[in-house]
Amino acid sequence: MKRWILIVSVLLAAVACKKSEIVPPDTEDPTPQPSKNENELIADSVFLFSKEIYYWQDKIGSVTYDMFNPLQYLKPEALNTAKAVIGAVRNYNEWDKAKGYSYAENYSGDGASSKAAMVESSYGFDVKPAWKTRTPDAPIAANFEGWYVSYVYPDSDAGKKGVQRGMKLLSVDGTPMGNTAAAVAILNNMLYYETLKSVNAQFLKPNGDTLQVNISITSFVPNSLLYASIFTTPKSKKVGYLVYNFFDRLSDSKAQLDSLFNAFRAQHLDAVVIDLRYNRGGYTETQDYLTNHVAPLSAHNKLMYRYHFNSNLQTGNYTALKTRYPASRVFALDYASNNIKFNTLTSLNTDNIYIITSNETASSSELFINNLKPQLGDKLVLIGDDVTRGKPVGFFPIHLFKKVTFWTVSFMTKNGQDEAVPYEGFVPEYLVYDAVDRPWGDVSEECLSAAIKLVDGLEVPRSSHLIVPSRSIIPSPHSQRLRKERMTDNMLLTREE
Repeated sequence: MKRWILIVSVLLAAVACKKSEIVPPDTEDPTPQPSKNENELIADSVFLFSKEIYYWQDKIGSVTYDMFNPLQYLKPEALNTAKAVIGAVRNYNEWDKAKGYSYAENYSGDGASSKAAMVESSYGFDVKPAWKTRTPDAPIAANFEGWYVSYVYPDSDAGKKGVQRGMKLLSVDGTPMGNTAAAVAILNNMLYYETLKSVNAQFLKPNGDTLQVNISITSFVPNSLLYASIFTTPKSKKVGYLVYNFFDRLSDSKAQLDSLFNAFRAQHLDAVVIDLRYNRGGYTETQDYLTNHVAPLSAHNKLMYRYHFNSNLQTGNYTALKTRYPASRVFALDYASNNIKFNTLTSLNTDNIYIITSNETASSSELFINNLKPQLGDKLVLIGDDVTRGKPVGFFPIHLFKKVTFWTVSFMTKNGQDEAVPYEGFVPEYLVYDAVDRPWGDVSEECLSAAIKLVDGLEVPRSSHLIVPSRSIIPSPHSQRLRKERMTDNMLLTREE
């Protein structure tokens, strides 16, 4: 799904205000120099925009053009030039350097102003390793159980042909999918690089049957709400459960969310379990909407979160960005659209919220957690097999020559208690194995089972509150890639008109 996106948070209007999406004009370098070719102008632009809007202005603000010398990063291809320059910009902050927040990619058009549903082109599913030990500890190679489908979009080619969460991927084009570099290479070529456009894949179903299908990269509209149910615990507590895989445009999922929460309200739930374990981000407006449904009524009209920009943006002291965003007042900290407030008139007002997380829980998912923490306290409980991604910062997309789009970290969000998402990520209170071999809604799945026990007041071992090492013993499809355009680690910028 090609969209102009933000890594941690994005600017949204307050609820009930009229909103419109700002589409940056596809202009070229703000100060074009005829003596330079396009590739050189791209190098210059990435630096000049970054110098102006980079959140850590104390580091890059005094760096002159000659000191940085963007032309030293020239590469034969425009994208590689932009990547090299943005890589040098990342060196001005330790977290940006370590986690690669700021990045560049090929320009793929700007669909932000389109009212049509957003379309993704991919295989429509992802995989994750499972372990024989069924514990969240870092395993040894002998414990590797296989690659399992972690989620699948129903309207993708794979979804239409019967691929479901919990299936084990046995082979691709005859190559066994084991604990091997060859298997990882194939998975990356399918799911990240997408050089394999179509494959013959064999899956093992939970019931022991096999599924042999030819699956391809196709275009489809992904469904963010993958699963929802209401069930009763052994101690007769009513629990609402939903799997929300990314925060899509509110107009695309609002009807589904309204229907779901109307059903939840009718059942007078004792608790809600929100599964964000593979949710890497999305539209902040939709995050606001979901937050307002589950936050307590007492939060109404309180500050949910605020955007913090560098001094240049706050005071309107910028030139390059005005070619894209001319309304300098938007960046002032006291501007209404930079102070998002709760609107909990439709809240479930449920006492306990349980969120299932993983190291793929990122961006707007972490913003969701951070916004609720001051309002729910210990009634907000995190369950998962690893720390979350750790991403408190965001940025504006800049398009250049219809060749590349780059994002330089340009702001940070903080909740109503002036707290940002920790760079280290959120540590789950309960460290529990992600049973990727179980389908959605299976009450024996370890994470959901732990939530049910907690709702019933039963004991579940707590985590040590230490950073949990990654479970991947071999390079996984995630460890070798920076980003995937299907809303990975990103959010869309919208503003009040």
